[in-house]
Amino acid sequence: RVGSSNSVRHQSLGSHCCQRIPQSHGSSVCMMEQWAPSWTRHRPLLPALREEIFRQASALPGGAPPFRLHDGREVPWPESPNGSDEGLLRFLQARSGAVEAAAAMFVKNLEWRRRAFPLRREGRIAELLDESLPHKERRFAKMGTSLDGLSVIKQDMMWARFVTERYSALDCVKAYILFLEENVVMAPTFLERQVVVLSYGGFCPADWGRAFAALLQDNYPERLVRAVIWPVPGVLCKTVRTFCFIFASKELNTKIKIEAEESEMLKGIGLTSSQLPEYMQGGLWAIVDRDKPDVELLRRMVIDGFRSRGHSRDMDGWPPAAPVLLEAINEPHVIVQRGQKSEKSVPQGMASCWCGCLGRDPPRVLPQAVSPRLADKGKCCPAGVTAQPNHRQTRSEIWQVALGALLAFLAAFLFARWRLEASTSR
Repeated sequence: RVGSSNSVRHQSLGSHCCQRIPQSHGSSVCMMEQWAPSWTRHRPLLPALREEIFRQASALPGGAPPFRLHDGREVPWPESPNGSDEGLLRFLQARSGAVEAAAAMFVKNLEWRRRAFPLRREGRIAELLDESLPHKERRFAKMGTSLDGLSVIKQDMMWARFVTERYSALDCVKAYILFLEENVVMAPTFLERQVVVLSYGGFCPADWGRAFAALLQDNYPERLVRAVIWPVPGVLCKTVRTFCFIFASKELNTKIKIEAEESEMLKGIGLTSSQLPEYMQGGLWAIVDRDKPDVELLRRMVIDGFRSRGHSRDMDGWPPAAPVLLEAINEPHVIVQRGQKSEKSVPQGMASCWCGCLGRDPPRVLPQAVSPRLADKGKCCPAGVTAQPNHRQTRSEIWQVALGALLAFLAAFLFARWRLEASTSR
């Protein structure tokens, strides 16, 4: 979808945002307003934001970093999708119109993209995004267009089989990033660059959920319009909401609904019943009878997540601290600039942390790269290796783990009891 540098840049928001579009709902046709963003009110701040981004980026070692596309190509940031009026308005909204904070967030995003990309459809990522698979077997898939004109996508948690021995949490995060880049960030129209998410198939793994929530907030601001978690038995809705408050920010929680009924879920995501795939139809009972969720597997996954507080060795080490050198993947490092190609080395930039939702402070690094294990012996880590101290849980963190474990047991107990009572009544 991206050819020359001119085609990379998105068009600014136009009058199409307030058009009325006909949408079929059953046998009738209803008129519904297309979704329009509230962040256009920050438009007068755009000149000041561009100036501040130039100032902060120029102060980095090596100068202003380029914008790296998901396939590894690079363009000057003013010509990138995020450098358009539309893209910059998202960052202003994420920082409540604070120009300096929005510029810092933008520059950190440029550095993050140089560490996270390129990502390509190969290996396990290609398997996870294989569009030839049946819709039910795909973790990430398009579902259609909502009544207000937005793209609706499914993230399927597979009833605690989302992460497997074959596919790690990191594989799934990378696949989802690439899915968003291809289908949302590089989409040709404004409404396609927004997303409505249906989270289906039970709880998500804690490490994946923590990483993705932070990723969405820090690097894809104002892409998510709303999300619905479904199907959730009514007795568990408050428990799931508590999980959301633990793992996601207050702002993100305002966009999330948790529903038990199919009709309420359809209202939330803006689809009609005819747009649901067959394996999602029939209501909660039909889905449970077909899929037969393993309660013990769900309970074990939630308990493991709270024990680790959503951390895993693979996730905490990605993306790498240093920018990915394009020469290292045996491909020419090409920088696209105003239609011309030139060779240029990748400058070292500042490293921004992969923030999480349980704590958004950067990781604590031991001074002078002294390993905690070797400090008593007077030894140091090898050159170029930064040691991190063993993390001792604070009292508040211990309470978080204890609360999570209690909620997990409660959720498993209520779910098992709900199934038993329902099957008896039937």
